[in-house]
Formats: sequence, C-alpha cells, structure tokens
Amino acid sequence: MWRNPRTRRRAVVPHHSREIAEETMRAIVRQAGLTVDEFLAL
Repeated sequence: MWRNPRTRRRAVVPHHSREIAEETMRAIVRQAGLTVDEFLAL
C-alpha cells in the first residue's frame, strides 16, 4: 500500500519480481492521485 502524504490518497502497489503492465502502473499512479509526470519526478 502506498500513501500520498500530500493528498492522503492510497494505492495498492503489487510487490513481486516481474514487471508491472503499463496499464496497471497507470492505474496505480491514478489511484495515488498523481499524474504520470509527477510520478516520474519522484
């Protein structure tokens, strides 16, 4: 579980050894209340 400290929104983030599909990653970023650019800047 990841929490955005600014908005306090949460997102479930899978934890495993393989790559996360692009659409799954976009959904996680959206759930966290971030834009893709904001996520990439982290």
